[in-house]
Amino acid sequence: MAVNNVLRNRLNVSGRLVASVLLLGATVLAGCATNTMTGRKQLSLVSEESVARQSLSYYSAMESDARKKAKLITSGPLKERVDAITNRLIEQAVLYRPDSRDWDWRVLVIDEPKTVNAFCMPGGLMGIYTGMFEKLQATDDEVAQVMGHEIGHALAGHGSEKMSTRIAANMAAIVLAAAVSSNVKDFNNNQSALLVGATAFVTLPNSRETESEADRIGIELAARAGYEPQAAVTLWQKMAALDKGSTPVFMRTHPSSEVRAQDLQNLGPPMAKLHNHALANLKEKPPYDWLQGPREQRPSVDPSQAIALYSPAWERFVQGEVELKGNNVLAYQAQKGSLKGAFEKSQWRDLAVQVMEADFRLDLNYWYLGRAALGLGHAQAAQRYMGRAFELSQTEDGACAKRTFVGCAGLDVKKLVEETR
Repeated sequence: MAVNNVLRNRLNVSGRLVASVLLLGATVLAGCATNTMTGRKQLSLVSEESVARQSLSYYSAMESDARKKAKLITSGPLKERVDAITNRLIEQAVLYRPDSRDWDWRVLVIDEPKTVNAFCMPGGLMGIYTGMFEKLQATDDEVAQVMGHEIGHALAGHGSEKMSTRIAANMAAIVLAAAVSSNVKDFNNNQSALLVGATAFVTLPNSRETESEADRIGIELAARAGYEPQAAVTLWQKMAALDKGSTPVFMRTHPSSEVRAQDLQNLGPPMAKLHNHALANLKEKPPYDWLQGPREQRPSVDPSQAIALYSPAWERFVQGEVELKGNNVLAYQAQKGSLKGAFEKSQWRDLAVQVMEADFRLDLNYWYLGRAALGLGHAQAAQRYMGRAFELSQTEDGACAKRTFVGCAGLDVKKLVEETR
């Protein structure tokens, strides 16, 4: 009898564990979405707006504390220098994320000569410590790399992603504790132990993936703003030189590596082209004062014209060289609603990115690519994609109208292709 009870308890625990894991998995999957700016799937259990509101409360308290301690620099050459660099970066940031035009962009200059650090909270709340200048002797180009990197975290939604990870970890701790516990006391003990592990996980520095994304965005923002791309490499060289037993805060939360420095070095040639183009534009039109100027007078940004980060894949799209080869109907069924939504909202960059990610050989998808290219001003590429769409519309396996379980998303693709060729 005792043996039977033990077996029954173990079976009950196993059943609860399987059900709990399935429930947790479904919740996490439902909260995953592709960030079309980076092309990576992210966990999104909490909105960026919610995280930005929480950040504002913390930021205001930080500003108040610095002011009380007479550590807040609100005027003078250093403040003007930081503001000028930041405004040029913001001017570029809103081109990648048009919705960031309405962010509460701010930057604090905090007088802590020993602190080598900077940050950008969700919603555009930034700060930089004077240690960047005192200990690092950072040039304007290097400061632009630092601030561009931090803005990159905000643009890529890393704040909400990290908070979502924290929520998921806590959920996992609670769910698993409930599944393996036989009474309230066991549950409390198990939950406490699992939550410690979850907290340790989420309080680690940013992942290599998010750091790499922020590096990529930062160097491109700086280059487009007219700052020297090579400064991304010299910045990390200076950071490494400071590490003599006491690692700078910036390096503790932003771990460097030879691979990371090499990645930035490899981006030099394409970023140099952006940099040279930016220098010519700066002479024609100075950036708007995003930090101090009236919000109602901020430059308007067309969401349909959101630009994409440099990548070989995007360059192929711009040149009209994308080849769709996939044929996974089930995977495509899960994505085609999102594709149609991006098309209906005229989100041309997002549409192109999502079609390339879906990689499904179909006349409709080539037409989507053509429409996205046309919307973004790449006329020759658009013509190539429309031509490919027409060719596939004449075939049995490439025409959405002739494919079982695929469909044309309610569009008359053959007519649309003929009209836009």
